[in-house]
Amino acid sequence: MTKKMILVTGGAGHVGSHLVELLVSDPANRVISLDNYFNGSEQNHVPGAEYRRGHTRDIETLVPENPDVLFHLGEYARITPSFEDVAEVYDMNITGTFAVAEFCRKRRVPKLVYAASSTRFAIEGNGRHQNPYSFTKAVNVDLIKDYGDWYDLPYVICYFYNAFGPREKGNGKYATLIAKFEQQYLRGEPLTVVKPGTQRRAFTHVKDLAKGIVLAGEKGLGDGYALGTTVSHSILEIAEAFGGPIHLVEGYPGREESANDPSKAREELGWQPTLDIMDYIAAFVKENPRG
Repeated sequence: MTKKMILVTGGAGHVGSHLVELLVSDPANRVISLDNYFNGSEQNHVPGAEYRRGHTRDIETLVPENPDVLFHLGEYARITPSFEDVAEVYDMNITGTFAVAEFCRKRRVPKLVYAASSTRFAIEGNGRHQNPYSFTKAVNVDLIKDYGDWYDLPYVICYFYNAFGPREKGNGKYATLIAKFEQQYLRGEPLTVVKPGTQRRAFTHVKDLAKGIVLAGEKGLGDGYALGTTVSHSILEIAEAFGGPIHLVEGYPGREESANDPSKAREELGWQPTLDIMDYIAAFVKENPRG
């Protein structure tokens, strides 16, 4: 039996590894991950997938196969560090994604699924100007839509809303919020919240995101698939759910909450989130009671 060839860029990352895990569960799929391991990890490797190390700008030589679907998640994906990592942001997100678009054009890839950022919808649709990360992600949405129009390339654009769940980074410069709070909680430290703490986020479990991305690859076409819950919480509310002390600190508070309309994903894909952030935190605290 000829298997469906699926390429996932960023397949060793947080969301990408869960996507790969879901895809390889179908024996009809052959799944290849291309990752530069800037933020991915070999610890996220999933049995049954093929892994290739390299930059997406070199996709043409690193992937001689012709995929039936290309899921493009392999980009720089942090907001606050992007101010000082601007060269890396442009290298991975602009240079890399242009190479992916060219790969799809030259190989006539039947479908490209792009993981866009919900930051585009902040500040009444002007969120692209908040930071280098958001800017490059918004530019890439325009690039992929234009390539679709210019070269008749089928594409799907999904917007992620604050992924949380297993395989998040909890320490270091690229730590994500929920995992950082978990690590601080386990060490018995105060949870550090950037002032004012009232900034709100809609958190979406990574397994729900993976299911949405797969459905987008199967059923989606075009732009506008928001993969996120409609329920948002302030960062202070999230920290308080862990219990214990909280320390407010100075810093970049991040974007304003992005508008979220998941109706297209629900109506066309049949997708909706099932795992709640507060239930997740309650289960974590129950499993790890403080003395």
